Amino acid sequence: MKKEPRSKVTNRREEIATLINQIGYASIEQLAEKFGVSTQTIRRDIYDLADQQLVSRHHGGAGSVSSMINVSYDARRISMLEEKQRLAVRAAQLIRSSQSIFMTGGSTMEIVAKELSEIPTLCVITNNIHAAIHLYSKKDIELLMPCGRVRHHNGCIIGPAAMDFITNFHTDFLIMGIGAISPEGRLLDYDYEESMLMGEMMRNAKETILVTDHTKFKNSATSQVGHLKDISYLVTDTEPPVPFRELLDELNVTLIVPD
Repeated sequence: MKKEPRSKVTNRREEIATLINQIGYASIEQLAEKFGVSTQTIRRDIYDLADQQLVSRHHGGAGSVSSMINVSYDARRISMLEEKQRLAVRAAQLIRSSQSIFMTGGSTMEIVAKELSEIPTLCVITNNIHAAIHLYSKKDIELLMPCGRVRHHNGCIIGPAAMDFITNFHTDFLIMGIGAISPEGRLLDYDYEESMLMGEMMRNAKETILVTDHTKFKNSATSQVGHLKDISYLVTDTEPPVPFRELLDELNVTLIVPD
């Protein structure tokens, strides 16, 4: 096979990095079709760009490295879907009938909601419209939602009225996703108002279950929600890097990695 000229490879990778950081996420298949190359070639491009920290690698594609803009909800909904389903099943196993739960926004939480919908006699309090769709029709699940402004980006309800609503409740658990986890253990997200609402849920829950895939240990975001010391369980798809595992041990956080 004839080797591509280095200049052609460099130009394509620059275009890929620019495109991804403009739109937030692109799948390998989309990029292969756009640039007229094989999916294997795109995978090599993504690996190289990720090594240069110009994009972030995801299962099936690549996302923006920006700490200001999250990948679109539709893109996150299909990214790492099998991993998220395994995480959702394992997280739901920590919940028992007749318990009360806060649930935050995010594509992973929508899948968790599907699993929770099979548990009878729950009380679920959430600002996540996508999660609520899977819960509202279950007659033995009490679903409570705040009023406020809906974020078009991810279907989450935020604002002062939503914050006031959340302060009125105390639950057995908070099940949450997160945008990023810093090396120091800070839990970070992209929107200030949503982060404040998540923080209030965390303060008003007896225990917190953080459900997140391994990419969040590499991501960056700007708004602090809390800290790893504030959670009881971390459910993730692969063993975290050694420094994180040591931090989890130090903070007495239970690490759960589904088979």
